[in-house]
Amino acid sequence: MLCSRRRYGRYFNYFEDIDSMCGRAACTLDPDNICKACSFKDPNTKKYYAPQWINFNDNWNYKPSHNLAPTDVFPVLVSGKHFPNSVSTNEAVIHPMIWGMIPPWHKGSINDHKLTTHNCRLEHITESRLYSEPLRHGSRCAMICDGFYEWQTTRGSRRQPYFIFAPQDSGVKIEDESTWENSWSEEKGWHGPKLLKIAGLFNTWKSAEGKTLYSFTIITMESNESLSWCHHRMPAILDKEEDVANWLDFGKVTLKSALNLLQPVKCLSWYLVDTLVNNSRNKDPLCNKPLTTVKKSASSNLLTSWLKRKEENKERSQEDGVTSSKLMKVVNIENE
Repeated sequence: MLCSRRRYGRYFNYFEDIDSMCGRAACTLDPDNICKACSFKDPNTKKYYAPQWINFNDNWNYKPSHNLAPTDVFPVLVSGKHFPNSVSTNEAVIHPMIWGMIPPWHKGSINDHKLTTHNCRLEHITESRLYSEPLRHGSRCAMICDGFYEWQTTRGSRRQPYFIFAPQDSGVKIEDESTWENSWSEEKGWHGPKLLKIAGLFNTWKSAEGKTLYSFTIITMESNESLSWCHHRMPAILDKEEDVANWLDFGKVTLKSALNLLQPVKCLSWYLVDTLVNNSRNKDPLCNKPLTTVKKSASSNLLTSWLKRKEENKERSQEDGVTSSKLMKVVNIENE
């Protein structure tokens, strides 16, 4: 594009979101259920335990949403070892963090460093000025979400959004909360929607006021056959509990071993969604619903509106002493 970033900054932000890999996601569970959904099985007791929810970000809190974008806050899995003076466990904890790593050398507000930092490429991660240092210091994390949105890049100028998520148990629909049991026990663990855990890196940044903020990036890699039909890159998804634990455990798992854990997953599910998700300010629950559901909902709303107008016209015509049949027009509504 030849236009000025300063003059058209908000348009650049909009298009960068949908052009870059994995620039939008949904995360709709509350903190308590997120902790339960990310529970681990203790190898000794054979019982499940839920990670502790902590937050050392001043005034930056997670808000469940069907359409989260960079600079929004996500729940993030990290090792409790990163908080030795504040957390009593060395196991995994969940900390809300800002999506899009803020460069530690940046001076100013969190939004004006002008770098796209919500994704980092696996191929160059060890050489990056921004990402190599937290990588060496073991600042490994995993973003938690219901699923992420991707725009298909093989249809010319038209970009079709998809919602991509983990395969669910029989009877569970990721887009329909009425099918979520959301139960948990130490013996059986979590019974509810299966969430995605995407490998990433986090870092801290101090503002001019001396406040410490936690922000993160997710790691991307070349797509395999499971997602290459949509986009040439995909996020580094950790689909096994053991892989999540090992990725987070920087004390026992070496950097080389950790990076070897990052492989393109083959087991993913997806469906078409409406383009209303294109606007990151749109938080409508319809954002992650299948496209057919959105169309039916829109058609149903149109039918309801028409019936309401019909009833109002009938009452008005009766008041005027005129039969409603003389005022009404036949309206055909196609319900897709």
